[in-house]
Amino acid sequence: MESRVLQIAEIGEFVGKAAVETAEIRGRFDGELIVRKHLVICATGHVSGKIRYGKLSIEEGGELSGDIGTLASASSDIRATHATRSAMQPA
Repeated sequence: MESRVLQIAEIGEFVGKAAVETAEIRGRFDGELIVRKHLVICATGHVSGKIRYGKLSIEEGGELSGDIGTLASASSDIRATHATRSAMQPA
């Protein structure tokens, strides 16, 4: 799913891939989530999977698990991998 905003209600559940600007999770998310700006996990929210975000807020009681990282660190990893591959190629 590609969207600007993702909101999951307390009784809601989303399983899959999503790329959004902002997300507010009160229910459950399981899968791959890219939040370019701000991810908010409310007290009743449970987020798991491969998660990348710009900014993160977690209320007391909210849960986050899996492969977690900022978008900035993901970009650094990609650049480092590319640089290593380039250095390994013969001139």
